[in-house]
Amino acid sequence: MKEFFKKHREIITYLFFGVVTTLISKGVYFIVLAIGEHIFKMSPSDVSFDIVRSGAKVLDWIVGVGVAFITNKKWVFRSNGTTNSESAVEFGKFAGSRVGTGLLDWAVSLAIVRIMYALSYRPFTFILEFTPDLWSQIISSLIVIVSNYLISKFFVFKK
Repeated sequence: MKEFFKKHREIITYLFFGVVTTLISKGVYFIVLAIGEHIFKMSPSDVSFDIVRSGAKVLDWIVGVGVAFITNKKWVFRSNGTTNSESAVEFGKFAGSRVGTGLLDWAVSLAIVRIMYALSYRPFTFILEFTPDLWSQIISSLIVIVSNYLISKFFVFKK
């Protein structure tokens, strides 16, 4: 088991911290949706609710980038960039690449929600309520996690 972890440490820690980051950032996303729905009395099926979704995605992204940069730099890729200028370059590359995958995440998640409502999708419950918003976050997160790993490994924190 120790050899397996040693051999696959980078991927295992990336997945672990990816789950942690995703839980934190998606928590922010769903809190903002709840605020829009319950405090401002908006319906998630209305197209105007996409404004709330977009704001939630922006906050989700900011929180996710911050948590991911710290965990990726320190524990996943064990970056040797220790000076302020080296860290600034890494953060610039990291944030820049995350803008691209953030836009991908936003577009995919909004498209999935709109398609599911257009198809009259009916949510079901199995531990969680599988709403169009939950499906959109699951699918877009999987696409973004793989994209971010490849970008971080080969562009941002390359040895």
